[in-house]
Amino acid sequence: MCLVVISAGCKAENSDEEKEVTLNYYSHVDENGTLTNIINRFHEENPNIKVNVVELPADTNKKLQMISTALQAEDDSLDMFDADVTWPPIFASAGWVTDLTDQLTQDEKDKYLPGAINANIYKDKLWGLPYRIDAGMLYYRKDLLKKYNKPVPETWEELVETATYIMEKEPEMKGLAGSWKQYEGLTCNLMEYVWSYGGDVFDEDGKVIYNSPETVKATKMMVDMINTSKITPEGIINFGSGDARAPFFAGKLVFLRDWPSGWNKSQDADKSQVVGKVGIAQLPKADKDGNSYSTLGGWQIMVSKFSKNQEEAIKFAKFMAGEEAEKMEALGLSHLPSIKSLYEDKEILEKMPFVENMLPVFMNANPRPKSPYYSEISNVLQLQTQLAFVGEKTVEDAVKDADNEIKKIIGQ
Repeated sequence: MCLVVISAGCKAENSDEEKEVTLNYYSHVDENGTLTNIINRFHEENPNIKVNVVELPADTNKKLQMISTALQAEDDSLDMFDADVTWPPIFASAGWVTDLTDQLTQDEKDKYLPGAINANIYKDKLWGLPYRIDAGMLYYRKDLLKKYNKPVPETWEELVETATYIMEKEPEMKGLAGSWKQYEGLTCNLMEYVWSYGGDVFDEDGKVIYNSPETVKATKMMVDMINTSKITPEGIINFGSGDARAPFFAGKLVFLRDWPSGWNKSQDADKSQVVGKVGIAQLPKADKDGNSYSTLGGWQIMVSKFSKNQEEAIKFAKFMAGEEAEKMEALGLSHLPSIKSLYEDKEILEKMPFVENMLPVFMNANPRPKSPYYSEISNVLQLQTQLAFVGEKTVEDAVKDADNEIKKIIGQ
């Protein structure tokens, strides 16, 4: 655990009315000072409140473990924390977080994108405040597609064909990378294939339906990309998002499945060799008559039920999920805002030109299964898919076994 103390230069006079309070915020590593700037702005308005940032690990699963350990121990030194989009039901069902339902008016709730605010609702109560969203997208080398007179692929088959063609012309290139190692990123990537082929984990009534011909086709497409068409880089089954970006930024990859946060990095000449050569599109479909699906991602700020500083922690959470802080995140880190009005902000549109055309994707991004058992379900999907990747199981057996294990987890 790394403790980073971020405090502003201004400090209030001690008074009976405004006691000095220190909050501990479990959050992402501050990549470029954007979080520091946000906290400094909060201090300017609330000089009696100091915020210490406790840095979470980079790996999403390890983030969840670290936060869960502190909450389970009822550690009152944890005041607020970042939560992935699937975590609110986990923490709410455990009774570890503060109910924020009455902290926002209905008008304040309505300012958020529907998917972002709904991800924080469990059993009709609001448990977190969304401060950024994510949605899977297709990054592509627009210069190479133009060079070889190829359109942006609309289907997964077209992507394989285009990648194969360019790899034949330029042998140092690979076709596609994504986050396919055994962690939460794989579930995000996997579900985009599954949904596009017409499969899902649950039906509308909560019945497990993962074992279907559609899911088998989707998983087989991914397996074939590794083992048949071989358009993926060697070692992709060990790739997190940073590993997937590396060959793309190095100019060695035609397509990349990534989150919006990769945009600024792709256009940073100190980190990328493809500045000015990158386009962004929606992810491919299973066929031209089908639909493109992106996994809804994003982060919320939640308040620990065990914090002794509830009022101050809620005040910071509302600031972090407010217009000013979200705009700072968008401009500084190319994070997508959760607040609808910011998609008309001229500075954001200038910084992230893809946002305007991709708004329907962000509005309709699909949530992962909402369940108190989500973490266990996701682990099953990751493990069984990886076993298919490496050939230890057939695709059919991996899908069937995942279906059976999920049924056991939820008691079906």
